[in-house]
Amino acid sequence: MPKGRLAFLIPWVLGLDAAADLADAECRHGVSYFGDFKYAHGFAHFEYVNPDAPKGGTLVRSVGAGFNNFTPFIAKGVSVPGITVIGEQIAYDSLMRPSDDEVGVFYGNLAKCIAVNGDVTEVRMLLHDEARWHDGAPVTATDVKFTFEHIRDHAFPGVKAAFAPIEEVVVQGDRDVLFRYRWPMNLNAVTALGKVAILPEHYWRDLDNSATTIEAPLSSGPYRVGRFELGKFIEFQRVDDYWARDLGFAKGQHNLDVIRYEVYRDATVQREALRKGLIDVFVEGNAAQWATGYDLPARDQGLLELRIHDYHEYMGIIRALAFNLTKPRFKDVRVREALTLAFDFDWMNDVLDYGTYEKPESFFHGTFLNARGLPTADELSLLAPFREQLPKRVFTEPPFAESGTARLRGRQALLRAQAILAEAGWTQASGGALVNEAGEVFEIEFLVAGPARELLPYIARLERLGIASRIRVLEAAQYINMRRQNKGDAVFGSLATAMPPNQEVAAYYASNSHGNANFARLASPVVDALVAQVLSATDRGSLLAASRALDRVLYWGFYFIPVRAVEGQRLVLWSKFGKPETLALSGGFPATWWWDPVRASRVEEALRAD
Repeated sequence: MPKGRLAFLIPWVLGLDAAADLADAECRHGVSYFGDFKYAHGFAHFEYVNPDAPKGGTLVRSVGAGFNNFTPFIAKGVSVPGITVIGEQIAYDSLMRPSDDEVGVFYGNLAKCIAVNGDVTEVRMLLHDEARWHDGAPVTATDVKFTFEHIRDHAFPGVKAAFAPIEEVVVQGDRDVLFRYRWPMNLNAVTALGKVAILPEHYWRDLDNSATTIEAPLSSGPYRVGRFELGKFIEFQRVDDYWARDLGFAKGQHNLDVIRYEVYRDATVQREALRKGLIDVFVEGNAAQWATGYDLPARDQGLLELRIHDYHEYMGIIRALAFNLTKPRFKDVRVREALTLAFDFDWMNDVLDYGTYEKPESFFHGTFLNARGLPTADELSLLAPFREQLPKRVFTEPPFAESGTARLRGRQALLRAQAILAEAGWTQASGGALVNEAGEVFEIEFLVAGPARELLPYIARLERLGIASRIRVLEAAQYINMRRQNKGDAVFGSLATAMPPNQEVAAYYASNSHGNANFARLASPVVDALVAQVLSATDRGSLLAASRALDRVLYWGFYFIPVRAVEGQRLVLWSKFGKPETLALSGGFPATWWWDPVRASRVEEALRAD
């Protein structure tokens, strides 16, 4: 069959006869990783919205840095808030958007029809006839092609890498676009296409889209850029005649007339601005402040809310500590286990963070992909070929909280760490220093480019084992350069990934990932094989088996010390808003909420009286 024709569609994704040609098949309205859709074609609205929500009001938010660039995706300048489509759709539309009460399901946004061939090397999308830019011009396949070529040519490295497998984007008609990949992909690659803000080719064609700009660009989303002043604020104004306002994926959403971002460069100042009512919501990142900083009369009166809004599309470990696996002393799994035992999450969380955070219990924390109990038959089928290369405990002991290692606390954990180090040839000399048979002292240099408060209590425990440690604080550029040169013994990094798992898994763990994403410098044929299984999974069962097998191997390899799990945003907000009876998994703020003038007047009255 000639290229460009998608005769072999994945039936469990699209619900079509596998041999049906797209021209003869029913046009499907989305992509589902697990094969089912909660909402049928032509659905009226999501269940987590109020379709009759009133419009009006202003939401004032804060950002911690100024901005000087409206050109999307490029590494230059500081991007304007509100011009991406990941997490929240404001100025731009994307090809698809995720459902907020399902996992792994994306519905068409600009795209009304999505088709995928059997080995996921081609994806065809037909665009909505109604889709319009704010100047009235139609959104076309040429715009889609232009956007992905802009990413290919000008985007910062992480975005370029994410879409590097795209060989070409073919315009097959005004509203008909084909993505062709260099090699077979999985459905995460398809859903990733829905996380890109599509740009208007006719607006950018005579501009330098590799350079920063402070000119408000043309867009197509539910809001357009309004007033702004660099370094101070920006406003987005709701578009009354937004082309998708009555379609199911947008109905009942984008209800606020104005979304305004105020620039406050310090978190303390942002908190004070919230208390004075100058902003409506603040994302609280300090555990002590979250636990004790908002015991205010307004909260007792129900005028100030503290809410945790989850990231149901993301999971795992947002902060982990890794030791440089290219250094000889960290190659021994016993050494890595001892270093893990010395890290006391429970003490730090209780004493330093008021018990605020969840203890990470999986590299897929917060999802059904986490390993538990002993390996299932499906997991064993993936693990058994590597039995001789893996620790026996992968097969005989549950990981994480169920493991004997995790149950050790305080002094018992240090005693066990000391014994394991001795087994590995490291013992304390007469002066207390930990040395090997050659007399080499065990030392660790931690490289950091920002706050690392976890290190002080950790270093104190390492010193009790005889390990000499030092913290080297670097500027961001210097830190990146030293990491590229493979300097330092230990660094912090993120292992957060999409749900279902996406290409981040390979970036973090695969041997051929040579960037800073693989901050442990992990290179394991077993891990590589399991990563490949995760990324090639085509149904729920195969994804479960592969993810849980990988979870076990990562845990018992002690490649990382999980420090902080992915958790939702901790929002502190004034109760000026109405919200649907059924909330989205993420909380839906602010897209599905609306301005409530009665509530707002109560808040304003309380603020005036304060």
